[in-house]
Amino acid sequence: MKKLSRILAVGTFAVFLAGCVDIGGSFLVDPFMGERIQTGDFNSWLAHEYQRRTGVERDVDMEWTHAGRLAEKGYAALHGENVLPWVPGDWNVAGGDMAELNAARARLIAALDSGGRRDTPEACAKSQVYYDGWLEQAHDNDYGPGFEGPVQPDYVASEKAAFYQWIPLCEGMQTQSFIIYFAWDRSDLTDAAVAVVDEIAAFVSRYSNPNVALDGHTDTSGSNRYNVGLSQRRADTVQDALNGRSVSSSSVEWFGETQPAVPTGDGVREPLNRRVEVTISR
Repeated sequence: MKKLSRILAVGTFAVFLAGCVDIGGSFLVDPFMGERIQTGDFNSWLAHEYQRRTGVERDVDMEWTHAGRLAEKGYAALHGENVLPWVPGDWNVAGGDMAELNAARARLIAALDSGGRRDTPEACAKSQVYYDGWLEQAHDNDYGPGFEGPVQPDYVASEKAAFYQWIPLCEGMQTQSFIIYFAWDRSDLTDAAVAVVDEIAAFVSRYSNPNVALDGHTDTSGSNRYNVGLSQRRADTVQDALNGRSVSSSSVEWFGETQPAVPTGDGVREPLNRRVEVTISR
């Protein structure tokens, strides 16, 4: 009986150790989230963005292992280390996603190495952390090898879209575009649209006197004449929301159904065509 107890005790301790190894950097999560990070250069922005992403993993996904890995990267950046984006081959990613992830990483590395860390530190830090978020969300290890994930495809799409939004600025592009979508036959802002308006205001605040152009659009349902008015009301709604956040518009135009993002026939309710495009140039 004593021998059996010793075996069970050893086995329990081994499981405990295995758990500690698996948790890894998760012990760093709460201390890292408590850091007060002052942004300025690339590494400080990188630490700031890894802190944001660590919080998402801890508080939204409840994924402490991945939160720990992100916290480790954030601490390394905070201490001046050269922190690179994760390598897709090190993660359990569905085969169909691998080529795009590798290409995106190569594009990011090229931008970082060609002066992005120095010239556009915020945009490059956001690009790197959104890339790592995209890769982490595409990782399907929650169900083991062979599972065709990802588990939460909407999260993958969100991180991926954010990466492609910021990488042009990391590369030195002088314009940035945002899209605000509307419900069918509506010109009021949804909660998601308000979040984009807030993001635009935050983005504009970092630059001196940028040009902010607004273009309103509709889908092809309804008459041409009605849609011109609807696209104007949508553009005006966004303009008013931005004005309320101290952002002035350089130009406001409306095009009705004449410039669809997704070409359709007449009378089609296409959500991606019901939009206001906001273009910021500097």
